[in-house]
Amino acid sequence: MLRDPAQLTSREFDLLIIGAGIYGVTAAWDAALRGLDVALIDRGDFGGGTSFNSAKTVHGGVRALQRGAIREMREYMSERRTLCRIAPHLIHPLPFLIPTTFGLKQNRWLLRAYFALNDSLSRDRNDSLDPSKHLPPSRLISREECLHLDPLINPAKVTGGIVWHDCQIYNTDRMALSFVLSGVERGAAAANYVECTGWLRDKSRVIGITAVDLLGGDHFEIRARVVLNAAGPWAHRVVAPLFAGRQNPVVSKLSKAMNLVTRRLTGVHAVAGMAGSRLLFAAPWREFSIVGTSHDPHRGGPDELSVRRNTVSRFLRDVRTAFPGARLRLEDIRLVHRGFLPAVASSPLRIVLLKNSQIRDHRQDGLTGVASVVGVRYTTARRTAEQAVDLVFDLLGKAPPPCQTAGTPLVGGDIDSFPSFIEHTVSQDPNGIPPSARRRLALSYGTSYRAVLDVMHENAESSAPLGEHCEVTRAEIVYATREEMAVKLADAVLRRTEAGSAGHPGPEALAEAARLMALELGWDGDRIQREIEEVEQVYRIEEG
Repeated sequence: MLRDPAQLTSREFDLLIIGAGIYGVTAAWDAALRGLDVALIDRGDFGGGTSFNSAKTVHGGVRALQRGAIREMREYMSERRTLCRIAPHLIHPLPFLIPTTFGLKQNRWLLRAYFALNDSLSRDRNDSLDPSKHLPPSRLISREECLHLDPLINPAKVTGGIVWHDCQIYNTDRMALSFVLSGVERGAAAANYVECTGWLRDKSRVIGITAVDLLGGDHFEIRARVVLNAAGPWAHRVVAPLFAGRQNPVVSKLSKAMNLVTRRLTGVHAVAGMAGSRLLFAAPWREFSIVGTSHDPHRGGPDELSVRRNTVSRFLRDVRTAFPGARLRLEDIRLVHRGFLPAVASSPLRIVLLKNSQIRDHRQDGLTGVASVVGVRYTTARRTAEQAVDLVFDLLGKAPPPCQTAGTPLVGGDIDSFPSFIEHTVSQDPNGIPPSARRRLALSYGTSYRAVLDVMHENAESSAPLGEHCEVTRAEIVYATREEMAVKLADAVLRRTEAGSAGHPGPEALAEAARLMALELGWDGDRIQREIEEVEQVYRIEEG
């Protein structure tokens, strides 16, 4: 997958998608599978905006059921099963534990009845899945077992607990990229760092956009019969020129969401704790933990996202209330994942998040050839994309062929038995590459890990780690640059590999990754320093 913005001007596309977050990339994959000629652009990197902020959980709809939204809960469950099927190397079962108390809200027997209903409504949750992805029914546990599994909480009011299973994404950045790679493999044209600057119109019909290559500086037109605005927090701004002087129908209010990547806090369970009326979770992830999620009002625009010490400290106070046994300090935070979620109301005192994703056919606003999608959940992005692509076919005046994304493995995901795949991968011994490294590659790349091994075989140094505290190899950086459109250091370190996605990889590793990319892309010393500084900024917590 090579970056070539010139291909965006070579023809009129059936569909142009603006925004390569999880909703944009799933729509591109769906549309390409159904035979449309698709272009996908993003002003940043693939999955580099709000999709970078994720608690890594694939939900089965527990909270939807709490609201009585049974149909919504069933959709969550179905999508969880689908993701396990099409990306088995990236999606894995994760046990969750919520303590029960004497209070009504977390009463032991009420929660038992609630999760028994959840089990019943999701009784087909394991249908047609690799047995390694099967999720057992929930179970009630004693106070002693609860406190053993969750030593982080205050034991004072605990009466026991409930254990149930959802799933976790090993690498959300590779997940988003897998949709892009799969779409490109089916003929889609994709380019990162291309920004929409305006609209092409024929009276009330949208016929494309004007764009700029943010790396090369070239301005050009991209023509398409339909444009899908999937720009996430920027969606309102992207279509604003189309609604000059009248009401913009796309959601504009934003909530700032935050998750903390910390030292390992728990065993194998994701554990819940209360901070006032808020339920927080601390989940094991790789060798670390993810704690979240916080929501704060956001009064600026989508470009004004920063991590400030007072905001993090305030969230830490809530975390300490929920998990006093963790004794979490600011120094324990390896990385602050942050992004935006759409809100229907936002004020300094109150946030009301948008509950369901929205697809807007702008024909009802007097415009043809354009639609917008505003997504709210990572888990259900594939299903929302299916509905959006159905609309695209309607805008094209065609009957939509059946969607194929629920049953078609993503690149790297064509795996019948995940345990057998891992066992085979680890048991090999190509050029002395240790089993732990082969296992890590298999978890990130799936069956595509063999292509990375090919790069490792080029020379003796390729399989060496980037640094003393970073296991990611030099070959992975080279592969990301050559084959996966990593054109900035942050692309390779944060989103193509595991090097920096769970914390700073170390100055030595950053410098080595930059050196390798410089050899591939022809960077000079000044460019290397700028790239390193951009990555360093991701880990900084600003004063104020």
